Amino acid sequence: LVALMRVVWHGKFYPGVRVANVEVGGLTRQEAKKKIVDASNNFLGELVFGGGRWTIPKETIVFDVETSLNNAYSYGRRARVEDYLLLMYNKLPDYPLVLAEGNSKQYENLLQEVAQVLEIPPIDPQVSIINGEIEIENGSDGTLIDSEALDKRIGESYSRLDGSPIEIPVKNVARQLGDTELNKLRARAEKLVDAKLILTLDDERVVLKGDQLLSFLNVRDGEEIDEEKLKIYLEEISLVLNRDPQDARFEFSEGKVKEFAPGRDGVEIKILDARFQILEAITTLLETEEKSKAIEIAAERTPPKVTTEKVNELGIRERIGRGESYYAHSIPNRIYNVGLASTRLNSALIGPGEEVSFNKLVGEVSGATGYRPAYIISGGRTILGDGGGLCQVSTTMFRAAMSAGLPILERWAHAYRVSYYELNSKPGVDAMVIAPSKDFRFLNDTPGHILIQTINDPKKLFLVIEIYGTSDGRVAAISEPKVWGITPPLPTIYQDDPSLPVGTMRQVDWSAPGARASFEYKVVRNGETIQDKTFTSNYKPWANVYLRGTGSPSAQ
Repeated sequence: LVALMRVVWHGKFYPGVRVANVEVGGLTRQEAKKKIVDASNNFLGELVFGGGRWTIPKETIVFDVETSLNNAYSYGRRARVEDYLLLMYNKLPDYPLVLAEGNSKQYENLLQEVAQVLEIPPIDPQVSIINGEIEIENGSDGTLIDSEALDKRIGESYSRLDGSPIEIPVKNVARQLGDTELNKLRARAEKLVDAKLILTLDDERVVLKGDQLLSFLNVRDGEEIDEEKLKIYLEEISLVLNRDPQDARFEFSEGKVKEFAPGRDGVEIKILDARFQILEAITTLLETEEKSKAIEIAAERTPPKVTTEKVNELGIRERIGRGESYYAHSIPNRIYNVGLASTRLNSALIGPGEEVSFNKLVGEVSGATGYRPAYIISGGRTILGDGGGLCQVSTTMFRAAMSAGLPILERWAHAYRVSYYELNSKPGVDAMVIAPSKDFRFLNDTPGHILIQTINDPKKLFLVIEIYGTSDGRVAAISEPKVWGITPPLPTIYQDDPSLPVGTMRQVDWSAPGARASFEYKVVRNGETIQDKTFTSNYKPWANVYLRGTGSPSAQ
């Protein structure tokens, strides 16, 4: 019987075989293919929800007709007894049409069109700080299309060419919090509103506080911190903080370093490890009375191929000191002078046992040497003078020299508290220079040469001075500055300035209270104290100073 059936129905589908309820029994493959293609082309599915109806356009669903035919044609040809028994008793399966894998662009467009009508997007609760107060805006629940269930329903309908309307499945998404959850969220927010998290990676420093910390709170479920938000944040800052290894470069010519770049490890933030670090730190802030946490971000390091030691015979092995300062609110000429002076310090090479004079390194300060007039204090008044802004550079060098643990030979405090030097420091950590009477000097008492490098960013108004050399194991410590004897600022001062147009007002100084300040500078090497010095400052009170334009309208 089997042999006879195979002879009679050779090249044809066995009688009674169906594909998606389309009879193909007795047909050749080409005849069956045409019949199925015609049936599928004439089929239009329909989506319904409530009173809405959407016809699924042709070619939105793509069929794999060849695979469908192969499945049906194999019936009775697989030497399975059960196939022949089913054939004899006329109980044949109805093979489904196989759908092509993946969704077409038309299908995605249809779902977007339906979603715009049906869906109500859920809104997460929002925590923010407004006028210093914590504000919590509760979320709202939403309704979304259950895409997975809809795909299944459409697949079942089209695989059978079933013309029944397809009900669009939806799911409710809860986002609104009850009173208990809102109170818990507020309690967590109140713990973080005044907290601070400091992330460091070598010289980079990122401070997270206020709204930034609140943004990591999980507002959806029982977890306190949203780890996915932490991951996204770390991926964003890694684009800025990650760096490739930097090979060392060192070119010494005519008594000066012509080109220098220290060998520098490449770093790549370990996202998962860093996420755990931050999660642990924020949890500590939430569960304890601590208000500040600092962590060194976990990172993978790749050493450079060419290190500093390989290209340098002067004993300069590593960075031994670093100073930094900001100079926001500076006028353009002051910004220019800071850049010029820092350029003239850059790449200065000082031998072991040599004294470093700031005034000698920057050279003569005058219009003839390239410096521009900027506001300086002279005789108790704010006036234009060549080289205004040099104290920004000398102050930064003072901080770098102390960071390196070098002996300070000469340092003068400013007459009053200057706002520039307290942007990232307490009062008293400054150094004034007035050539030739007042200088800033220190000694290179290390076993090798030292190299001064400057990094000036006129856009961020940020100056860094680094000192490279050979560490002999000394460790410098600077105490927290003490401030006492505070007196109120002087009344506001207005000064006429013919260089400004009439009606123009420009602030060139900011008021500062008078005070006395001091800090301890101590350097220890191998258990022996080699520097122990107290630096003091006696600041007079100062006023806001405004320049009033008295010049012609074209005055600059």
